[in-house]
Amino acid sequence: MKPIYADYAASTPTDSRVVSKMAEINELLIGNPSSRHGFGVAAEMHLNEARDKIARFLNCHSTEIYFTASGTESINLALLGVARANRQKGNHIVTTAIEHPSIINVCRALERDGFVVTYLPVDEQGLVSIKDFRHALTPATILATIHLANSELGVIQPIEELAKIATDNEVYFHTDACQAAAYIDLDVKKLGVDLLTFNGTKLYGPRGVATLFVRHGVQIFPLIYGGGQEQSLRSGTENVPGIVGLALAGEIATKQQSIDSKKIGKLRDKLQVELEELGCQINVKTVPRLPNHLSVIIPTTVTDLVAAFDQANIAVSSGSACSSRSLTESYILQAIGLTSEQINRTIRISLGRGTTQSEINKIVEITTKLIKRPI
Repeated sequence: MKPIYADYAASTPTDSRVVSKMAEINELLIGNPSSRHGFGVAAEMHLNEARDKIARFLNCHSTEIYFTASGTESINLALLGVARANRQKGNHIVTTAIEHPSIINVCRALERDGFVVTYLPVDEQGLVSIKDFRHALTPATILATIHLANSELGVIQPIEELAKIATDNEVYFHTDACQAAAYIDLDVKKLGVDLLTFNGTKLYGPRGVATLFVRHGVQIFPLIYGGGQEQSLRSGTENVPGIVGLALAGEIATKQQSIDSKKIGKLRDKLQVELEELGCQINVKTVPRLPNHLSVIIPTTVTDLVAAFDQANIAVSSGSACSSRSLTESYILQAIGLTSEQINRTIRISLGRGTTQSEINKIVEITTKLIKRPI
């Protein structure tokens, strides 16, 4: 049987158009974009064109765009950079208990440096309370960071409302949009955010490249010092082929968001119905979700569901790829009130552009067998 990929939330395949463009640029450009000779000027031209395209993708000015090597790096730069640059104003940060590990672990590091972090709870559907967020802000709060969509559950947070509250209280607001970039409009003016992160890995773009939007006027310190690239905020020679590929992936996503959401959402909903008919429990199904996510509790005695699906040539996940190798239970599933027994029987199925109806049928077939498998 041909392997079935149902873990698009962990990593998307790179679009063939992006691969072709990157190969073309990689062969064409040999110069460093910081060099002043003709080869460098040519590289810089392509870098600037890509920056302009990303700015249009986010509806911002090109000088508000910074390129990094990963979503994790962008998040670290946003949180550590803002916290350190604004320490004289306050030492309080607000986030949620279900953020990506790259945010949770940065916040823990900041706590060790003397910052105070409030980890807001979520309800059983994975949503943060707007009231709780408002009450969490204090005169010492300098930054709030809440993801646009959750990596394990796909739940979409009310970022526009939260960001407005932060702005009204003169608190910088960052959102991790990595998981949402392929499906949600990332217009930073509409969202009202001060900082936003997204990467190529979740956008059918290249691995090893990401963007950080920093609104003009935000006080932020660099993490990496060197030759002064990226307006001295992120030194290091830019990955021009990767950045060009990311810009093209953003252009493609803009054109295909509506089409992808409708097609993939239809397949996800059909799969959800069939799994429920088998007795499976669907997590967070009554709130806005990304159209490709499905968090499902399977009534089975099988102890390692990811391995069982993998043996059937189906790739699914037990949670975020950045933490799935950990032996600890998902803190995100704990936060929505699942028991240990439920958590151990939960998998994340995430679909994508390449998903077909026949693959959905096969996932249902294997799930049926796992439910009926004896101890």
